[in-house]
Amino acid sequence: MYCAQLISFGTMLTVGASLGQVSEGATTPGLSDRPVIAQGEVTANDLYVRSGPSVNHYTIAKLHAGDRVNIVGEAGDWYEILPPPGTFSLLSADYVDSADGKHGVVSGDNVRVRAGSLLNKNKYTVQVKLSKGAEVDIVGREPDGFLRIKPPKGATLWVSRQYVEYVPGERLREGGMLPPSAVTGVEPAATGAEPSTTPGDDVKVASSSPAPGGQPTTEPGEAAKPTEPASRPSPFAAYEPTTERRGLEELDTEVRSELAKPAAERRLKPFIERYQKIVEGSQDDFARRYAQARVNQLTDMEELLETVRNVRGLVDSTDQKRREYLEERAKIRTAAPAIRSGLDARGELRVSAVHPPGTWPRRYRLVNATAHPERTIGYVEIPRESSIDVSNFVGQYVGVRASAKRWQTGGVNPVPIFVARELVLLEPTAPEPNKTD
Repeated sequence: MYCAQLISFGTMLTVGASLGQVSEGATTPGLSDRPVIAQGEVTANDLYVRSGPSVNHYTIAKLHAGDRVNIVGEAGDWYEILPPPGTFSLLSADYVDSADGKHGVVSGDNVRVRAGSLLNKNKYTVQVKLSKGAEVDIVGREPDGFLRIKPPKGATLWVSRQYVEYVPGERLREGGMLPPSAVTGVEPAATGAEPSTTPGDDVKVASSSPAPGGQPTTEPGEAAKPTEPASRPSPFAAYEPTTERRGLEELDTEVRSELAKPAAERRLKPFIERYQKIVEGSQDDFARRYAQARVNQLTDMEELLETVRNVRGLVDSTDQKRREYLEERAKIRTAAPAIRSGLDARGELRVSAVHPPGTWPRRYRLVNATAHPERTIGYVEIPRESSIDVSNFVGQYVGVRASAKRWQTGGVNPVPIFVARELVLLEPTAPEPNKTD
């Protein structure tokens, strides 16, 4: 099933694009006209339509037994489908100009279109990106500033393959499109409606034989198995692989190997160029469309990787500058001039909250109380062997004669520490400038 493998790889690419995981959700760049491969019929009631190919993606709407869907791709146990009637996409109103509130024109580049939900308020999955000038049909407005729009070309949703049967005789030729009237689906729910079953449960299977008491044999949200065999032919099986498609398959294998490398080591530009050559030179319409999707996907991934590399470069450069600054500051501290004779500092002596009385080292704050706001001049350290009775000086304006001078480290600005040889009571009326340098 070559084509099935190609479509499945599209999902792997979007997941691989995240460096770890990006909360923005997986982004699948759309094509201008997505070919419908086949039609499927829903075999269960309350089948959730989801924003992506797993139960971890949020629910969009529910389909019922007998509803039909247009299948455009598959990934593992999931079918990628065109949005059923009644579903919508979301677009920020900040990037849409509209005169009548019904028709709008996109005013920015690469504006994200997100999958809207009839069942909850999630909107993290990005379906496509629109360019400036793209036209949209507005069908409603969300209270948080997003517009509900008719899903644009390229927007798709997902359903569990287990509960969708391929419709025999409805397979289309490659590149064919089913008319919109061929699809049925759910009608819009009220704005802000909550899901009727627990998000994460996938389906309530239709049953014509209720259990005793008139209740259905399965509970809402129970993922019961359908009556038909789970192994069904892929809707892509009818396509015969051409030489170009075999080349695409080999190229996809190489890209998988590249994506298995650590993010910092991935180099995607050579693969983008090889896919682009197929877009420009292939005579196979399907191969061109497929290669263009790969170009879009890998280009988005390469832009993200380049952004990460730039951020890491800025972090490394900042760290280097910081190390250089600390080294230069350390040189300044060691080159501090010797203490001069006379009074080395003046100020009001106060108890330090960092070094309370009874702890070692015994340090007190020397404060310029006349400054607005008050400024710490430095710390006065009383040596263990000193006979100075500090209680006579705390709260007073003093002069300090120091036997040594050091610097308090660890802060943004270094703070001097005066190792007291003598403390002198002074009159605070006309303080002289402090000699702190």
